[in-house]
Amino acid sequence: MNTTPKVRPAVYIGRLLIALAFLALLGAWITQLTGGTLLGMSQQHLFSDAIALALLGIAVFLDAFWHARNL
Repeated sequence: MNTTPKVRPAVYIGRLLIALAFLALLGAWITQLTGGTLLGMSQQHLFSDAIALALLGIAVFLDAFWHARNL
């Protein structure tokens, strides 16, 4: 697939955001099992971070898709 220079960085940023969302979700699960906090953040805080990061990652992927199809 021939992509424009704008698309490739957007895909990398989207992948990074989704990976960070997954790490936040894992952290929330760990705090659920241990009953404590992780790096000073509660379970609810980590779940909220995971949701926000996943939504941002999806939005960046949609933006990359939008730019890739308008070649």
